[in-house]
Amino acid sequence: MHALLFRKWGTRVKGRDWYDLEWYIKKGVSLDLHQFLLRARDTGEWTEDTITREQLIALLKVKIDAVSFSYIREDFVRFIPDPTVLDIWGSTYFKSLIDKLKAQ
Repeated sequence: MHALLFRKWGTRVKGRDWYDLEWYIKKGVSLDLHQFLLRARDTGEWTEDTITREQLIALLKVKIDAVSFSYIREDFVRFIPDPTVLDIWGSTYFKSLIDKLKAQ
């Protein structure tokens, strides 16, 4: 999650970060907010003493609005046998997906 939100590559994106986000949410894996907070504070990306699920969702929505999903798909397509499964990858899909994000 930290890499997806805070990677400093400018317009370059890692499709794997987005695949991982999708995989963890679909599998129902809960994000450890405390560990995320420690990592984000350690790198200077978050300065507050706490972070809530709602704040994390807000960060994700900003990121979703800022990235190019065509670049994300292009980066990841070489790793999968059927590229049409990525046709749904876009801002609408990921915004609906992050609503299902579990965090503790």
